[in-house]
Amino acid sequence: MGEDAKGLVQTELAPLFYSEEETAALLGIHRTTLRALAVSGQAPVEPIQLTPHKRVYRRIDVERLAGVV
Repeated sequence: MGEDAKGLVQTELAPLFYSEEETAALLGIHRTTLRALAVSGQAPVEPIQLTPHKRVYRRIDVERLAGVV
């Protein structure tokens, strides 16, 4: 953690979303499996579709499912 000019400690914020690759790794499945589940509407966590080929997943949903939080 760094300090700014006023001496206050800066903290890094956790990302709000995980990529498809990060989500698959946390859930212990291959990214193509996660992608196939998302396309068929059966993903264990609801994806947010950014483009026709790119999805992200809410961090809190993924971490709850993975048992991280």
